[in-house]
Amino acid sequence: MPELPEVQTVVEDLLRAGVAGRRIARARVHWRRSIAEPSAAAFGRLVRGRSVRSVHRRGKYVVFGLTGGYSLLVHLRMTGQLLSLVDYRPDRHVHAVFDFEGLPIYYRDMRKFGRFTLVDDAVRPTAMAHVGPDVLQVRFAEWLDRIGGRRAPIKALLLDQGIAAGLGNIYVDEALFRAGVHPRTPADALSREELRTILRCSKEVMRLAIRHGGTTYINFANFHGNPGNFRRKLRVYGRTGEPCRRCGTVLERLVVGGRSSHFCPVCQPE
Repeated sequence: MPELPEVQTVVEDLLRAGVAGRRIARARVHWRRSIAEPSAAAFGRLVRGRSVRSVHRRGKYVVFGLTGGYSLLVHLRMTGQLLSLVDYRPDRHVHAVFDFEGLPIYYRDMRKFGRFTLVDDAVRPTAMAHVGPDVLQVRFAEWLDRIGGRRAPIKALLLDQGIAAGLGNIYVDEALFRAGVHPRTPADALSREELRTILRCSKEVMRLAIRHGGTTYINFANFHGNPGNFRRKLRVYGRTGEPCRRCGTVLERLVVGGRSSHFCPVCQPE
């Protein structure tokens, strides 16, 4: 958390708030390690006065295109939040504050895992080299070439951001349930059509989650502090011990690649 739908929700909120076109009048960093590159002191100096040309998402990154040939990459990781609230009183978890010409945006992060990276657009491809094609945009042939024939469990491969970016633990479990595939199944044991179904289900669950504003499982909140509504749509994730909404079988949990995996033993036979 946050995964693609949550990050897309933040991007859409930023655009609706009119961030694009505004100038960064000031940037205050309260916890220096929130800035991955450059130093915290240089960061404030380099972003000040630059205008926002664009705001978009790349995988799980929020990307601000800035004037002067720079891009600001924001990775929210587990508990990062970008907030803009009327009469907001920052608490000790607010680690950076931006003033977009009178529009304050607060960066809040309880676990302190999120990072800001300011990069020169000339070297930006290097900064994003580890991020594969967006899962919502990737074509089946390209995705099959990256994932087909691999012996690793399909769950682990779907989480690999170098294969296709955006999927995280919640939505991989939901996609595999929809596809009827056990999370521990090796990719090379799946047919071409089964793999096609997995990609289609991955895109379907992502689009549905975006429409519902993402999933609030730990503390995700959108730009205005509101939780996502997709949690009530979850079919397997976080529902261990509860009945499957399709067949009534008790849902189970196992660990695949170090990540908790939730599934139905009947709908997703091993």
